[in-house]
Amino acid sequence: MEIGIEIIIIAVYLAAMLVIGFLTQKIGSSSSKGYLVANRNVGALLIGGTLFATFWGGGTVMGGAGAALDSYNLGTIADPWASGITLIIMAMFMVPILLKMKMGTLGEMYRIRFGKRGAYVASILSVPTLIAWTAVQMVAIGKMLNLFIGVEPWISMLLAGGIVIIYTYMGGMLAVIWTDNIQAVIIILGLLVLIPAAICYIAAGGGATFAVNLDNMISGLGIIKENTPNDFWTLLPSADPDHPSGITRTLKGVLIWAAAWCGMGLGSLASLDITQRVLTARDEKAAKGGLLAGAGLYWVAGLGPIFIGLLGIVMLQLDFFTPAEVATLANDSEVIVPMLAQKLLHPLPMAIFIGSLMAAIMSTSSSTIFASAAVISTVLIPGTVGEKRTEEMDKKAIRLTKILVVVIGVFCIGISMLAVSLYDLMIFGFTLLFACLFWAVVCGLFWKKANVPGGIASMLVGISFSILGCAYLSIQAGTLVIVPSDAEWEIYFTFVPWLFSGIAMFAVSLLTQKKHPPLPLTDTDGKVLKWPELAGNAEK
Repeated sequence: MEIGIEIIIIAVYLAAMLVIGFLTQKIGSSSSKGYLVANRNVGALLIGGTLFATFWGGGTVMGGAGAALDSYNLGTIADPWASGITLIIMAMFMVPILLKMKMGTLGEMYRIRFGKRGAYVASILSVPTLIAWTAVQMVAIGKMLNLFIGVEPWISMLLAGGIVIIYTYMGGMLAVIWTDNIQAVIIILGLLVLIPAAICYIAAGGGATFAVNLDNMISGLGIIKENTPNDFWTLLPSADPDHPSGITRTLKGVLIWAAAWCGMGLGSLASLDITQRVLTARDEKAAKGGLLAGAGLYWVAGLGPIFIGLLGIVMLQLDFFTPAEVATLANDSEVIVPMLAQKLLHPLPMAIFIGSLMAAIMSTSSSTIFASAAVISTVLIPGTVGEKRTEEMDKKAIRLTKILVVVIGVFCIGISMLAVSLYDLMIFGFTLLFACLFWAVVCGLFWKKANVPGGIASMLVGISFSILGCAYLSIQAGTLVIVPSDAEWEIYFTFVPWLFSGIAMFAVSLLTQKKHPPLPLTDTDGKVLKWPELAGNAEK
């Protein structure tokens, strides 16, 4: 295999992302409204594409395929299946009120309902999840380019991370949206290259030469069907007590199953990058259409990594891997995607597939870095996309957000050097959002009596129980443990902090109503949207 083609494709792709960043800088970053929410003029098609590309990162492609290889479809409930549910819930219940609030990020909602202190706490709790998710993408780049072309992982992380920082810095939200949509097309193209090649390879009996044609596709699919494990495709707890996912028809299995749906599916409602895309919509119809399109596209494309996991299982059963490849997969199942590409594709298709993986990873990285930067800047400088903003506010917000893009981006690259498991780290990050911020988002938007002490208590109690769990696991292991080590602890981290966070929200809010009357829900210009009878209240 010639290395030159792959390097040329990667270089062209990275250069194109920089050009987009430069062009969008000229078009949409002259004001804070343009830089942070793309002037609120984005249609459903672009919103759907950017939502898909945002979710579709290294954790989904490589991590999801590895999870399917190890634990079948049940091992991928959290992503892509629960992630798609998030977009549907948001379209059905949250879009109208979010758009009326004229926000730049979800951080401004926390400020409106829970005051400055609540907004600071929420932002502090939101950003680590996005940083962890970005680190996952950088790790995926390191693994991929190391396997494909032998580049040291840290060099790959620095290169790709640096490009992401530059084009995000230049073009802001508009650059993120346009690069996301271009990357979405490249992602689909990559799957259309790899999956047919693998099916025809199986049809040819694992031979060195094989042809990609309809007859081989049909024959290969027949072989795959014959060798598909029982219950591979089920999304309900399995009747098989030895199912590799551990999600069986027992109390423990059902709780693991529920945790998989809730942690990512409901935790993502507090994800800053999803809300930020909704806030760019030109109207409610565009926002809802984009969310539903994003969910559908994500579920359809999400079958790709799961199917690749199945292909890996079948090829292992048929002894189509060398002993060295089997040992590599046993050590790290998440390399199944680049391993199949390296094994099956000729130079040009291989280069296209490398480009698609780069697209998947970098689209998510840019989204999360920008969302992290934007939430901090809008909390510190509120009203930056409202009608009452000033030219001075514009300049300060853009300048601060750009500085934060660089700082957070560099920090993410550093954290990526310490990350190990793509899928587990990604899921755990959103589980923390479910534990700490679910009640703050839901009650902030829909419960009249939620107040500042209740919101802050809810967030702090949620993170405290999460930290206690990590501390206990770390003491047991004798080393720092961040990701849950087994199924019982997945149940703990999903439901125990969330439960006590909810209790704190309702109990503290109700007990402190007189001293800290709840604040109305307003837009960022101060117009009351819900509960006008609370309009005279102010946080003491």
